[in-house]
Amino acid sequence: MSAFAIRPAVAADAPAIAEIHYAGWQIAYAHVVSEEQMEAKQPERRVAFWEERIAEGRDLVLVAEDAAGEAQGFLHGGGVLEHDIRVGGLTGYDCEIYSLHCRLEVQGRGLGRMLMAEAARSFRDRGRVAVMLWAYRDNPYRRFYERIGGEIVAEGFDDDIPDVAYGWLLTRLITLDTSPDQVAR
Repeated sequence: MSAFAIRPAVAADAPAIAEIHYAGWQIAYAHVVSEEQMEAKQPERRVAFWEERIAEGRDLVLVAEDAAGEAQGFLHGGGVLEHDIRVGGLTGYDCEIYSLHCRLEVQGRGLGRMLMAEAARSFRDRGRVAVMLWAYRDNPYRRFYERIGGEIVAEGFDDDIPDVAYGWLLTRLITLDTSPDQVAR
């Protein structure tokens, strides 16, 4: 049995999501993005953004919490957004994951896999078939997407920073093995 539970976010989760989001950007992107971009992600500047996303109910916002009820990770997704694509394309992809971040101290324990699998189930329940996400080319966490079967389907730029799009059929993500022996692979 997992030490984590995945649930839809509620308004009270906004401060924790903002904090986890900022910490994730510091870990993955501090060497890639400008100081201004990092500044814009500071938690106190993003709480209202997350409160709006949760309240609107249009986007998928999931929270992963530990046994004590503390948020340890989150996933944000919705429809496929416009992007500066230079190679490949997103034909056939009908949903997108915009953000996936987990606290550093819980990484490698299956939380990302659990969030991806639950997002896939939620998107499927909304009639979707295939999901994609963008990651900066220099993001060291790209290996995670490859380990869970993501294939590069497009390349482009986000704010003049090279990035790649990974894609999956939802059926592939729904069946992700989140058992401890599979997580560390």
